[in-house]
Amino acid sequence: MKDPLYRFNELLDFPGGRTPKNREKRNIAIAEDRFNGVKPKNYIINGQTVQMFTIGQLAVALKKRPSTLRVWEHRGWLPKAKYRTPKPNKQQLPGKPSKGRRLYSLEQVEFLVEAIDRFKIHDIHNADWNGFRKHIKEQWPH
Repeated sequence: MKDPLYRFNELLDFPGGRTPKNREKRNIAIAEDRFNGVKPKNYIINGQTVQMFTIGQLAVALKKRPSTLRVWEHRGWLPKAKYRTPKPNKQQLPGKPSKGRRLYSLEQVEFLVEAIDRFKIHDIHNADWNGFRKHIKEQWPH
């Protein structure tokens, strides 16, 4: 575990927005971006405001495509989304019922980001798919 004060060691040692001429410029990320720039949206579920992610936002956070996550859901590797946006008024695809977008909680997104890192899913040669699927099945947050 990192020392909680480690971020303060990287702070600039001069005030203001401009670097003094006699010092080199440093590029320092102040905060870690765990979700690749994706921000949750607030939805009201059972009378409470909850931060949720659509499948497209989840895909960006996981560095995957939404179609990949739909395939994982279809194969049973990911549980079906418990919540959806309201279904659209008009039919989107002929012959298919409109359902609304899948919604995932902040806890579920954090869980998936951690699981993908833990089981090395981005590494084609060392990915532990069996461990990943078992972990998802047994530990999925509701």
